[in-house]
Amino acid sequence: MHALLSPMTDLPEQEWANAVQAAPQACRELVAGLARAHCAPLAQLFYNSMLGHPQAARFLNHDIVHRRLQASMERWICEVLAHPTSDPAAIVALQRHVGEVHARIQLPIHLVARGARVLKQALFEQLDAACGHDDPLHRQAIAYISELLDMALELMTEAFLRNSQRGARNDEAYRLFSLGQNMSVERERQRSVLLEWGQELMFSLHRVPRPGVLPRLGSSEFGLWFHHKAATLFEGAPEMEQIRECIERVDATVLPRLAQAELPADQAASLVLALQQELDNLKFFLSGLFEHQLEVENGRDALTRLLNRRFLPSVLNREIALSNSQGKRFALLLLDVDHFKQVNDEHGHDAGDLVLQQAAALLLNGVRNGDFVFRYGGEEMLVMLVEVDAESSLRIAENLRQRFADHEFQIGQGRRIELTVSIGVALYDHHPDPQYLIRRADQAMYLAKNNG
Repeated sequence: MHALLSPMTDLPEQEWANAVQAAPQACRELVAGLARAHCAPLAQLFYNSMLGHPQAARFLNHDIVHRRLQASMERWICEVLAHPTSDPAAIVALQRHVGEVHARIQLPIHLVARGARVLKQALFEQLDAACGHDDPLHRQAIAYISELLDMALELMTEAFLRNSQRGARNDEAYRLFSLGQNMSVERERQRSVLLEWGQELMFSLHRVPRPGVLPRLGSSEFGLWFHHKAATLFEGAPEMEQIRECIERVDATVLPRLAQAELPADQAASLVLALQQELDNLKFFLSGLFEHQLEVENGRDALTRLLNRRFLPSVLNREIALSNSQGKRFALLLLDVDHFKQVNDEHGHDAGDLVLQQAAALLLNGVRNGDFVFRYGGEEMLVMLVEVDAESSLRIAENLRQRFADHEFQIGQGRRIELTVSIGVALYDHHPDPQYLIRRADQAMYLAKNNG
């Protein structure tokens, strides 16, 4: 008997090269000419077909297409159809990169397939105008266009699915990590910030004259934590909706009435009683949330105890979705400890570790309860500021920079050193790819570092 070996599938690069070489030179030149001549209207048609689908509104709008995506799509059409033999490895890598970007922004692959179908049909129509159906090149060009576009979509889909699965695993890991926080400590922290808000409100009510605007519960430390972190920790818990309704009643009904300048004493007393009842309800629902959770701890950076970088895409995607649905901006601060290598070289790695631990503590104590702080890598740390604008994010970044400049870092054996940090700030501008925002923060950080 003879052993039979199934033939190995060609590498994508070789498959691409084979498909191109199988087409006659005249066919390739015809398709390349069509791509170069019509890439702009073809790109516009591609995005119009996607924008016509109701699901696309979460990811695209005409402004983003016009300012950022149109030119990229034109280049993609020419890369695939006008220069298909220049570098098969680079073309294959490009399709995979596009698929990875689609996975990062969670763009449904069926929307891309929809655009590709419309693009293919438009190319066929251009081909009909360029040569008749009886021309042998017509049939060859149709097969050639279909082969290249189908292979490109196949490579994108493969990369999309691979990265989507990885993202789903990280989302689940982040949720499990969130559930594994020290729930008793977190519960007392939130009860404390809720009490502080109540005391601040009572102080405002007894001021003369009474302020026209009272501090909103939804914008308090507790409110930020609830909207941005509790949504992950307690996803699906019935108490979440009850707490959300309490916050809305307080902010939309009780506080506006309490803020009225000419409020009779009996009505004021009745409203304060209603407010106290709502706060009691909040505490009750809050206790119910925490009682159901586990008290195990994992997923933090071992040295600094900050959030693990692997959870950053999960948090970013949640904040992007929240910003797109509610219009609330957020910002990334990327922070690097200046001359950190010199600390390790002169004082040893133990001293460097102590510096990073103290840096993490400075950050955690310098941001709000609802913000996120990650160990990004080496001496770099990343802060996500929720519900901020450009002015407030820059102000917070400057406050953090000053905290580091004023701090004396203990490095053991009674030694102290002074260090500075460089911080890059990037405000979310509705670009659908989270990596774009991170790159902007990174570029701003290096600009700050180069400018001293």
